[in-house]
Amino acid sequence: PATDRSATHTPPRAARPLLTVQDILGWSYLYPLRGLCGLLPARIVTALTRRLAPVYAWLRRDLRGKVESAMAQAFKRREAPDSPARLARRFIARDVRKVVDDLLFRRLPVAELAGKATVNGLEHLQAALAEGRGVIVISGHFHANRLAKYYLRRAGYPMLSVRSRVLRGVSVGRFGWRFVEPAYSRLLAGNIEDELYARDPGLGIGLLRRLRENGIVNIHIDAAMAAEKFMLPLFSVAWPFAGGFVRLAEHSGAPLLPMLCLGDSDGFTINFEAPIHLPGRSSPEECRARLQPLARRLESWVLAHPEEWELWTRLEWYLAHESNK
Repeated sequence: PATDRSATHTPPRAARPLLTVQDILGWSYLYPLRGLCGLLPARIVTALTRRLAPVYAWLRRDLRGKVESAMAQAFKRREAPDSPARLARRFIARDVRKVVDDLLFRRLPVAELAGKATVNGLEHLQAALAEGRGVIVISGHFHANRLAKYYLRRAGYPMLSVRSRVLRGVSVGRFGWRFVEPAYSRLLAGNIEDELYARDPGLGIGLLRRLRENGIVNIHIDAAMAAEKFMLPLFSVAWPFAGGFVRLAEHSGAPLLPMLCLGDSDGFTINFEAPIHLPGRSSPEECRARLQPLARRLESWVLAHPEEWELWTRLEWYLAHESNK
């Protein structure tokens, strides 16, 4: 959990060490811990996680320092909900809770999940679907996303997700590259259930097909997985935003629907906001202009819920890169 997998530039396989601490943690998570979670009642696992996650956050001084530094910069001229040090500890603890939830939520009965879910703005999703052109749900990398989409599928609103096929972070060694990361990717595929991969040649066709069936696709706007990228300000650094989902909305006529997911399997909230329509075809500069309010919306989400956003280590990398330049 809480690894540097979100870093933009990662070393090739040959340049990595044979075995890293991240490899050992990942293997322990996928096998011994996963097996234990399958044997124990879910309520016991979550109770243990609540007690042990803060301890793990305290032990990860290196990671905590990076996250704290990024948070301090993000809130430099803004009022923070708490000190960066405490927010960083809560972020790591929440990240631990997320990966434990990944092992648990498929075991929870639908009725139990429904009792833990709060859905705000569902009328916006229903109104967007009523237009008959499909819906492009846009979100950021927040900890509760997979849990929320798992629940929405069972509530009658399945979403087709887009993600990277294998998530290789800078802390992964050759052992992790060969065995741990592919196994983790398979675990995610089982939880997400319906997905396309960002680098696959048929991605655009698959997304258009789902929209023409009046289906729902989900794209994270803080992941620049597209050929056309625009560097826009996010917390005073230049952050790459993909223009692909804007082009998809223009081509298909499907509205964009912002979605913010917060919480964990003890209780989670799904917030849908009003649909955004993007008529016509935009030039590159017009596409940039259409992305700018979405970037500001993402920033406002993160500022309001900093411990729930997953990409603080990526922000720290960008801040260091800007400083070096």
